[in-house]
Amino acid sequence: MLPNAKECAQCGWDLSKNGPPSTDPGDNKARLGVVAGLVVAYAVMSFLIDGTVAPARVEAANLPQSADVSEPMPEPVSNPQTAIGTLSAPVASTPVPSPPTSALLTIKVVDTKGASIQARDALQYTFVVPETDQKCRLVGSTRGIGGFGRNIEVFLLTDDDYVFWHANPAAIAASEWETFRGSETTLDYALRGAGTYHFVVSNQMSPTPQTVAIKANVKCVR
Repeated sequence: MLPNAKECAQCGWDLSKNGPPSTDPGDNKARLGVVAGLVVAYAVMSFLIDGTVAPARVEAANLPQSADVSEPMPEPVSNPQTAIGTLSAPVASTPVPSPPTSALLTIKVVDTKGASIQARDALQYTFVVPETDQKCRLVGSTRGIGGFGRNIEVFLLTDDDYVFWHANPAAIAASEWETFRGSETTLDYALRGAGTYHFVVSNQMSPTPQTVAIKANVKCVR
């Protein structure tokens, strides 16, 4: 606005109406009430803090010097874990090495001389490898003894991969190991470590039932 202007050219405000803001006695009372409330709250908090910390210091000072105030340590686990799971909180917080053992791990997965698989279906065998420093492999064989065995597919899946494949078993299984197809196969899968695995013998490619002899075991070496 120009120095001598008496009215705003944009909004039309008349400068003669300008003046100091009015004071409301109610506003002053409200401000005083807020200040008083803050002072009282601060005093109460100070009293509570002093009342809880001081006794704790007295109790600690009165304890005999020979008293053992440390928390009890959890008992060590004497047996190694044989299944996948979540350890309880006390054990998980204190890692305890598994005792050394000279026995080599062996897991029987399946041993059948005549497993029947319906058309567009599959058989799956779940097995769990525990925590171990041994190197484990899934070994065995499959052999078709009825129907057209060349349509049989054999593959190995991790627990996560099995979930996706089970939702659509007609799709190609996303396995990190080789998939075998045919009437006779020799199994030799190097397992990547502890975990849950699914060994699958699938007849999804065949319109007729199949009968298959299956043998599979997990064998570990050092």
